[in-house]
This record gives sequence, structure tokens and C-alpha cells, in this order.
Amino acid sequence: MKNGRLVRIYLLLIVVVCTFGGVLFWGIYQQTQNNVVNELKLESNNLINQLTKQLSLAFIEVHSDLLYIIEQKELRELAIANTKQSAVRNIQESWKSLALQRKRYDQIRFLDINGQEQVRINYHKGNPVVVNKKDLQSKKYRYYFTESINKLPGTIYSSPLDLNVEKQQIELPLKPTIRFASPVTDRNGNTIGAVILNYLAENILNKFRRISAGYSGDAILLNWQGYTLLSPESAQDWGFMFPDSPQTGINVEHTDVWKSIQKLHRGQKINTHGLYTFDSIHPSGELIDNFCASCLRVLLHVPKELIDARIWRQLANTVKFLGATLTVMLIVLAIAIWNREKQKVNEQQIQRLNKKISNEHELFLSGPSIIAKLRNELGWPVEFISTNVYELLGYETDNFTSGKLSFSNIIDPEYLQHFSQENVQADQDRVTEFKRSPYKIIDHSRQHKWVQDTTHIIRDELGRLTHFFVHISDITHLKQIEEQLTESHNYIQRVVDAIADPTLVIDINNHQLQLVNKSALNLYTNDKQLKKSMTCYRLSHKRNTPCSGKHDPCPIAEIQKTKKAVSVVHKHYDNEGRVMHVDVRATPIFDESGEHLVQIIESHRDITDTINMEKQLLHIAETDRLTQIYNRTKFDEELKNQIAWAGLTNNYFGLIMLDLDHFKKVNDNHGHDVGDRVLKTTVELLHKRIRKSDILARWGGEEFMIITPQIQQDDLLSMVESLRTAIEEIKHPKVGAVTASFGASMLTPNDNIKSLLKRVDMALYRSKNSGRNRCTIL
Repeated sequence: MKNGRLVRIYLLLIVVVCTFGGVLFWGIYQQTQNNVVNELKLESNNLINQLTKQLSLAFIEVHSDLLYIIEQKELRELAIANTKQSAVRNIQESWKSLALQRKRYDQIRFLDINGQEQVRINYHKGNPVVVNKKDLQSKKYRYYFTESINKLPGTIYSSPLDLNVEKQQIELPLKPTIRFASPVTDRNGNTIGAVILNYLAENILNKFRRISAGYSGDAILLNWQGYTLLSPESAQDWGFMFPDSPQTGINVEHTDVWKSIQKLHRGQKINTHGLYTFDSIHPSGELIDNFCASCLRVLLHVPKELIDARIWRQLANTVKFLGATLTVMLIVLAIAIWNREKQKVNEQQIQRLNKKISNEHELFLSGPSIIAKLRNELGWPVEFISTNVYELLGYETDNFTSGKLSFSNIIDPEYLQHFSQENVQADQDRVTEFKRSPYKIIDHSRQHKWVQDTTHIIRDELGRLTHFFVHISDITHLKQIEEQLTESHNYIQRVVDAIADPTLVIDINNHQLQLVNKSALNLYTNDKQLKKSMTCYRLSHKRNTPCSGKHDPCPIAEIQKTKKAVSVVHKHYDNEGRVMHVDVRATPIFDESGEHLVQIIESHRDITDTINMEKQLLHIAETDRLTQIYNRTKFDEELKNQIAWAGLTNNYFGLIMLDLDHFKKVNDNHGHDVGDRVLKTTVELLHKRIRKSDILARWGGEEFMIITPQIQQDDLLSMVESLRTAIEEIKHPKVGAVTASFGASMLTPNDNIKSLLKRVDMALYRSKNSGRNRCTIL
């Protein structure tokens, strides 16, 4: 072979592989991009559903309060001329109680039909007060009065979310407010005024911040004009309330997205600036239209830069793997081309051999056949037989027609009874023809040959069977091939049995096992042979349905999707019902065309010890070696989870930090062994005294932390005092009593890990500075 030709082939190979690599990388990039965008779409949809649900729930609570107020009997009789002053006081006290209980209404007012305030309650920083009659004002020309007084009874008007204005000045500190109003009617159904609730919207803004805190992008709350009410860029919030400040908003910076929001109200849009997910909500609960001045818009924006960064993070390892794979592919193909050139001469010999085999195959298919007519008598005498009987069996036709030989004389005695039974059965079934089972005949040289015949039944006028007309074909060659196939199958079985790992060959259409090795039989069953129609899931999982789901994926389903080998981890059961973790590696088997999947071959590797070791290592990583409770790393993880869970469910918890007083003296005076026993005894006591739901961890040295879910502050104080007393009463060997100082606090809505730990640490510090052996709750 010439070197120049080989170089040209190699250069062409490099170009092809590089082109293939580029196309493959582009496909992987597109798939990764689709996956990342779909993940972000799903995350955004889940978050926006949660945000709108929480906002709706908050507004429904306001609706409930408002409808309750307008149905008060004293209020509906307030327009009667002789209404007693006591009825007014009852209304005032009732509304003060409601304001104090709800803690979300800055003002509760009743305006009469002329817009004059008749009753007004100011929240006054948590101390509701009744406004004196002389300070009541006329709101006759305020938009919220004119809008609400003309609404139907029982309906609710809501104002846009904006900043509260007092005496034509924006109130400081800023007080975001929504005004909810509904008309009040007397007993005759006549409108006598309206009730106005000034809702402190900071409640929903805080909830909005808390729920969206972990979002990948930006969570933004807009008004109906597209200006920001709440966004990561807080300097731009409420800009529309200050005419002198720059007027920025989604309607200015992202006009195409704003048009989609106005048109669709809810949906998703992706463009060159990133992914936008939006939804709209009407505080009054009414349907949303294009002229809804009080509607709120929730917008989630994932910038294009963030999407690209996530895509390339996922592609980092793929690029390395693809480069290594293409390099290996190039080397393998180069070696294959070299071997191909060397084997050209051998290929010519193989072609000649294939042609010879093909000729023999055609000769076999067109082989000789014998036609004979037999009487239905003892021995089946032959009335006629074709002349080619001599070529096949070496007998002259005269030997049969003269009666010297009957057909039974040439049938192997081992098959005579079965031959006769098939004739009797055909007569009973009244068939006209049938295909007989293969049997052996004896030729003139006493050699045995395999034949198979098609037999036609001949009957007389009375329906009695008189003759058989048989067409006999020599299938000796087929039987030899069948024996070879059986031998090959047995050889394959022996090869598979030699594999140490349990190995299965599975039909993808019905999950039935086509082949299993002894290792699989011994592991999963007590049988010596595979039962008929046994399925893979019945053998290894002891179940009646195929594997499915995230934790038990079906390898067949995965291969049908990808047409590639897969590896999954399953939980199997051995022949004694013991659970074992198995690494299942499945490889596809295609038909001759290489396109259609027909079977898969699975190998099972027992990784139970590895799984158990991972669990042990995880236990070691998160457990304090001395006390066998959570260490600081695991505590940080649990605290983070508890804060996240509290943000979603509004179920707050308490955090306790305790420190053994003067513990250094115990180690200095009695040694670290004694100090270790004191720590263990203290931990045993704490375990007995705290609840099962509480989480105990060693913070460091002689400091411990306790997370107490779903507890009130009074119960938290009682629990801390109980623990302090119990620790003080222990008499440690050689040491005696050892006291402890405690600091504790309840999680607040605005807390994060840092702020909560700082407050608990400050509480512990106060306990120590106040003389130790005491508890402080902040």
C-alpha cells in the first residue's frame, strides 16, 4: 500500500471526524439550551403560581373582613336619626378589636352618602385609636369614595397599590397602601355610605420578597402602567409617585414584553434579553381587562447572561468528554483503516467462500423430493413411488410396487408408532391433509436420513380412509443445521455461564427472558432451569409489573428512547428475599439491519456494600465523633432547611444555644476524659428531655444548639428553663454539678441564618454576663 494514499485517507478522516464533532457539539449545545430553558420555565411557572396564590389568599382575607363589617347590624342602622351613641361606640370598639387582631389595616372608616367620615379607626403603630368627631374629614371628592359608593351592594372596589398620602404629602416612612371599599345599605336596601379599609400592603410585599428569595432571576411586582412596585433594583421602586425622579419601568425598558403582558395577562416569553414569565391579579377579585387600573402584574425575568452561564456550566464536562471521545475515535478509525488495507486479499478469499456457501444453500432448497401413494393397510403398502427414490434412498421402484418392501420397512422403528398415531389422529379429525412431524427413514445402505412429508387423505364414497398421498422432502441438512444451532446455543449458554456477574438477555416486546446464566439463576431463584415466560422484573424485583419511575427506571424504556447503552441502579431481591442494590448495565441488541432494537443484554453488579459504605461515610460526615449527635456542618444544613420550610408554611420555630459554664476548669482540673464524660452525660440528658421533632447538634467545644419546630415563645421559655434545671441537678463523678447558660430566640419573618444566629448568640452572651446558669430569650 502506498504511503501517499494512506496520508490522503488520514487527512480526509480528520476532516470528517472534526466535522462530525462540530455537528455533534452543536446538537448537544441545542439540547442543553433547551433543557436549561425548560428547567427555568418550570421553576418560573412554579414560583409565579405560588406568588399569585399567596397574593390572592391575602386579598381574600381582606374581602372577608370587609364583607363582615358591612353586614354589622349597628352599622346598617347608623343612618337612622335616633341612633344611640352606644351603637356608635360598639362599632368603634368592634373595629378597634379587628384592627388590633388583623394588624394589616392602617385605617378603617365609614363614610356616609355625602362622603363625610362618620367613624374612623387609625391603627397608630399597633395601638388602634378612635378619631375624634371634630377631626373627621370629608372625602366626598376622593376617587375611592366616588368609585365605591356607586358599586352594587356586596361588591368590592380596590384602589391601585400606591404610597399613602397625608395632607398632599407622601407619608414617611413609605407606607404602601391599597384601599378596599364596599357600599353599605340599610334594612331597606338603600345605600347609606361606604366602608373603606386602608390595607397595609407591606405584608404582601414582605411575603413576595420571602417567597422569591431563592429564585434564579429577578422577581418584580408592577402596577397596571408597568412601573415597578417591588424589584431587586429598589431605587427604581415607586418612581411613578415622584414626578421629579426618572420614570423607568418595564413599559419603557422592555416595550415588547410589556405589550405581551397587556395583551395576554398571563404567559411566558423569551427573547434576546432572557426569559420572561408574567401573570396578573385583581385585588378585588374581579375579571382582568385591559383597563384594570388597580390590577397588579407579577413578572419574573431570567437575564440572557444567566441562561448562557448555566448552559456553559453544564457543557464544561461535555466538551472535555467529546474531545476525548473524538480523539479515541480518530485513533480507532485510523487503526481500522490500516487493518482494512492489509486484509483486502483475505476479503477476496472470503467472497469466494461466501459464493460457494450460497450455491450450496440454493442446492439445498431445490433438493429432491419423493412422491408416493400408500394404502391404508398393515405396513402401508406402496402403490406408486416416484423414480427419484433411487437417488435419495438407493431403492429401485420395483422393490415397492412388487410388494417386496412396504413403507413401514424403511421407517426407523423408533418413529413407527408416532407415524401410525398421526394417521389415526388425522382420520379422527376428518382433515384432508396435514404436515407430519419430522421422522427418520433407512436408505438402501442402512444409513438414517431425516425427512418430513405433507400427507393428503384419500377416502372412498362412504368416507372411509383408503389411501395416503405423501410428498416427502429430505431435511437431513436442516436437521444438521438445527443440531449445530443447538450446539451453538449450548456453547453460548456455557460462555454466558462463565460470566461471574448475573447476565440476562431480554425480549424488549414482552420483557421475557431469552437467556440467563447460572449466576443469575443462583442469585435470584432456587430453580435449576429458567421457568417458561419468566420476565426480568419478576425474576429480580419479585413484582408483576415492569420497572418505572424516577427511583426504579426501566432500562428497556431508556434504551428505546436513546438507542444507546444505559446504566441504572436498582433495588433487587435475592432468592431468600434479601434486599440488594445492583448496578444494572444494559446494552441494546439490534436486528441485521442495525436499525430495529430486538433485545437487550443486562449485567448486574452487586453494589450493596458500596451503598452501605456511602451511608456510613455520610453518617460520619454529619455526626460529632464524641457525642454521636449532629455536628456543626449538619446543623447548618438543617437550620437552612428549617428557615426555608418556615418561609413556605408560616410555621416558625425556636432556636436554643447553650454553653456549659466554666467547662475549661473541668478539663484543667480533672482531665479531658472526665470532661468528655460530662459532655456525653449532658447530651444523654438533653436527648431525654427534648421532643422527637427537635434537632440537637454540637456547635463546638461545650456549646450545643437545639432547633425546636412549631413552638410558641412561652413554651420555648418553659423548655429552656426545664433543661437548665435538669443540667444543674446532675451530679457528675469527680466534678459534681455543672451548670449551663442558655440563649434562645424565635424565628421572625425577616430572619435569615446570620441574623437568627447573631440574636441567639447575643442572648447567650447576656446570660453569661448576668451571672451564668440562666436563660435569656430575645
